[in-house]
Amino acid sequence: MKKWLYKNWAKLCIILSIIVTIISLLYVKTDNIILFLIWIQIPIYLLHQFEEHSWPGGFKRFVNKEIFNVENGEYPLNDIIIFWINVPIIWILMPIFAVLSFNNLLFGLWIPIFAVFNSLTHVIGVIVKRKYNPGLFVSVVLGIPVAIYTLWLFYTLINIPLMVTLLSIVVVLLLHLAIIIPAVRRSKINKG
Repeated sequence: MKKWLYKNWAKLCIILSIIVTIISLLYVKTDNIILFLIWIQIPIYLLHQFEEHSWPGGFKRFVNKEIFNVENGEYPLNDIIIFWINVPIIWILMPIFAVLSFNNLLFGLWIPIFAVFNSLTHVIGVIVKRKYNPGLFVSVVLGIPVAIYTLWLFYTLINIPLMVTLLSIVVVLLLHLAIIIPAVRRSKINKG
């Protein structure tokens, strides 16, 4: 079962994105547009994961080959690592903070910041490598525009303390460092 899950979790993202969208439409008050947009980040990111790892997929190969110059082998990324990078952040952490946003919208501020930051890495990747990288399409069509619109509404409609903005940015950076540092270490260990 574990092997199946590590290989196929991203295929479930399309179904889960539909479910979360329906839940968002039914239970999140659309009169609170910021709360709704916090919630809608989750299905967008699930679609992003689907594109990266299922269809057309190939993110693992792209990172291993294009970023770490590994022609063969599953390092620094393999199916297990990819699962444990993606599922805790998007399937667990984002929904927890989206629920907390019902009480205070500021709990959800990091979510669109995360979406913009992560989506921009795909845009930078296509500029640097001059080729498509898995996750780019959803990043450009949904990830960046919806996240920027969400942030624009946040900062237009709410007086957000500087400390909350800084804390949100630190959270986003720490989450990305938690992804990048182990990959770099694993790459050095396997090359050495």
